[in-house]
Amino acid sequence: MNPVYPVETAFIIDDSEVDLFVQKKFIEMRKFAGQVVTFSSPVQALEILRASKAGDVPELIFLDLNMPLLNGFEFLDRVREISTDVFGQMKVVILTSSNSSADHERAMSFNNVIRFISKPLTVQGLDDLKLVIEQG
Repeated sequence: MNPVYPVETAFIIDDSEVDLFVQKKFIEMRKFAGQVVTFSSPVQALEILRASKAGDVPELIFLDLNMPLLNGFEFLDRVREISTDVFGQMKVVILTSSNSSADHERAMSFNNVIRFISKPLTVQGLDDLKLVIEQG
């Protein structure tokens, strides 16, 4: 019998390999997602989403804000430019070291951003996120 996960597929987009490794292991250990796909480059994740059809979008994306070349806000803007269908289906959790209220406000201005969480992920953070997802 397969366990039921709150999320079948989650992407983690973060330029820190250490953060990617730790976050992925934590999500797997907590049985939060059936499949966790990591990207150290937001450009790579953007290419995957560009090739996606509306039904193939991961259920949840954990997105860092502070990345070189393409920050989290630019990533969200680019996805929206590529496909409003894909953008509309994405649920995004900002997972960042930023504690800026301006970043928080800007992130929450995107309709599909459901949470703004300061790193690192915690049991409480994932439990709260699970409740948000279950409530739809």
